[in-house]
Order: sequence, then structure tokens, then C-alpha cells
Amino acid sequence: MADLVTITIWALFVANSLWLPRLSGGAGFISFVLAMAVNEIPLVFIVVIAVSLAISRRGDLPTEWLGRAWWLSWVLIGAALVWIQIRARTARPALESALSKSLGQNWRAEIRPELAGQLNTRARWWPGILLPFQRHRRDVERIRNLSYGPDPRFHRLDIYRSRHIKRPSPVLIHLHEGGFVQGGKSREAVTLLNLLAAHGWLCISANYRLRRAAEFPNPLVDAKRAIAWTRDHANNFDADGSQVYLVGCSAGGHLAASAALTPNQPRFQPGFEDAKTDIAGVISIYGYLGARTDDPASSPVALAHHEAPPMLLIQGANDSMLPPGARGGWADSLRSASRSPVVYAELPNTQHAFDYLASVRARATADAAEAFLAWVRSREQPAKTMEHRIDPRLP
Repeated sequence: MADLVTITIWALFVANSLWLPRLSGGAGFISFVLAMAVNEIPLVFIVVIAVSLAISRRGDLPTEWLGRAWWLSWVLIGAALVWIQIRARTARPALESALSKSLGQNWRAEIRPELAGQLNTRARWWPGILLPFQRHRRDVERIRNLSYGPDPRFHRLDIYRSRHIKRPSPVLIHLHEGGFVQGGKSREAVTLLNLLAAHGWLCISANYRLRRAAEFPNPLVDAKRAIAWTRDHANNFDADGSQVYLVGCSAGGHLAASAALTPNQPRFQPGFEDAKTDIAGVISIYGYLGARTDDPASSPVALAHHEAPPMLLIQGANDSMLPPGARGGWADSLRSASRSPVVYAELPNTQHAFDYLASVRARATADAAEAFLAWVRSREQPAKTMEHRIDPRLP
């Protein structure tokens, strides 16, 4: 009986990741939880299964037929996990296709040589299999829990920077996921932060107000405060405060896009109204870009305008944590309003929070994000700074 229960549980996990049903609500959350690790590091689970079978004693089965069925079940589960790992490699061509569609077929040739030399153009899949739990790199220094605002609980950030490259660095600020109720600066996008830091970027991952303190627009104010702090302290970390980019995951994607679309607006900068908070580009990874409240300013899509910076939106095709059908619509709305490129990449067979681990998809996404940022930095005429632009739609 115990053997049957064990096989059934494993089969449930694997079947959910194999088909990734497009569910919503509570069922969608359960599907997301079941697939979060299995869909990203399936070969690890093969090792777990193999070790558990090797050290355990199979219970006596009453017939030879049941014994064969027992072994066949484990073989099928293992084969399914191998296939889940193989198909993860589709993320890289999906990202490349989306970038080429929006930026042009020769977009990589437009990247300045000194920036292009750092980019990974080879489809390296093995680190995502052999190093799926990588959180740190020896060539990257992490400075933790610096204060960027008055709240001692939420206004904290971490800095990632190269131990060897000392030069004026561009800056990437990361905002975490969590639905504005939970999460933290040390969870998602660590693969991206480490990669860029190793290549000379100053990377910052910031907390912001959550739960009861997260009523709109408090988290957006925090994102703006982090931008202002970065500009004020960039020189202390050998960084170029004029080159600031944003990346956000899920709720953080909402904040990153909202901050990018409301540069220098006093309403969202109480107490630091004169601070420059315009940014040069934004990346949203499985970001929620709809409204939080009845206030139009709580929706990045509603804030879209023609002076928006370049954007890269990366979503999972099977994301059950976002409203079905809205993801492509958000991209279309932003694209129709902006003069700058809005790249929309949808990754096949991909759930929410796929970059929590250093998986094949997380590494492919990090490479694509770095290439997109290099392209933005290489543009001949960077977007002009928008001085205190006030959107007439905002009260």
C-alpha cells in the first residue's frame, strides 16, 4: 500500500509539470506550487527517486504482474522527468525570436563591440542542470541590508558587484515578487543579478512595504526611493548613476513598469519630490501589469505613454498565477502607446516564478536580459531625461 501511495504522489507531481494545466484561482495556485521545482530541476528529482529506491526495500507484491507494473511506473516517471528537462531548452529560442521580432533581425549587430563581448551567445544548458541551486559566485561581492529609507523593516537593499572590475558601472535595480503580501530581496532573479554583477554592473535588490503597509501607492513610492538612493550613492560603489535600469518579478514587475512610466512625478515621491527617478529601460519577468485599485495610476498599462523607455516583458505560457489571456494584451497596450520597443517573450511550458532556482530557464532569461540591456545601452540616441513630467490623467 505504501508503494502505491508513493508512486501516486510522484505521478501527480510529474503529471502536473508535464502538462502544466492552465488553471486559475485556488487550483491554479496548487498547480503552481506542485510545478515550481519539478518543472525547473527535474533531473534532481530523478536522483532523489533513484537514491530512495536504492536504499529502501520494496514491499512484497502479491503477484509478478504487480511487480512489473511497479517498476514500469517508476520508469515512466523517470522518462517524463527527462522530457521535462529536455523541453526547458525551448526557452532560449523563444527569447531570441521575441527579441528579433521587436528589435529587428540584426539587433545583435547593433550592440557596441565592448558590450557584445560579454554576452553569452552559446546555448549553454549544463550549468542549469549541474548548478541548479547556485546562489553566489566567487567573483561577485554581496553587501547586505543597506538602508535606503526611513522604515527599518522594509527599506533595505542588497548590493551585488564584481570583486575585480572597477569602473563606472551601469546600475540594475531588482524588485521582488510576492503579490504585495510577502517575498524578499534574496529570492528570485539571483541568477540574473550575479551574471550582470560579474560582468561589471552594480546590481541592487530592494525590499519594499508589504501587507497592510502596501496600500497603493506605498510600494511604488519605495521603488522611487530606491532609485533616488541609488543615484545619490552611485559614486560610492563606482557606479554611473545616469544609467539606471529596473527589473521586477511578478508584483515587482508591476512596480518596475509603474516606476518606469512615472518618472519624476511628485505624487509618488513624497519628501523627495526633486529627486530624479527616470530610468533607461525596464524588464518585467512574469509581471502582473494590471490594476491594483480603482485608481488608474495603479495599472502600468493605464500609465503607458509615448515617452516610455524600452521594455522587455517575459511571461510563462502556462502561468496560472496571472489572469488568463491578459499577458499578451498587456504587451499590446504598452506597445501601442510607446515609441520605444516593447519586447514580449512567452516561454513555452513555463510556470510562474521560474527563476527562483538557477535552472536552464533562469539562465536563458538572464542571458536574454543582459543582451537586451546591452542593446538599449548601445542605441545611438538614448531616450531623453523626462523632467517632472506629470501625466494629466493622474490626480
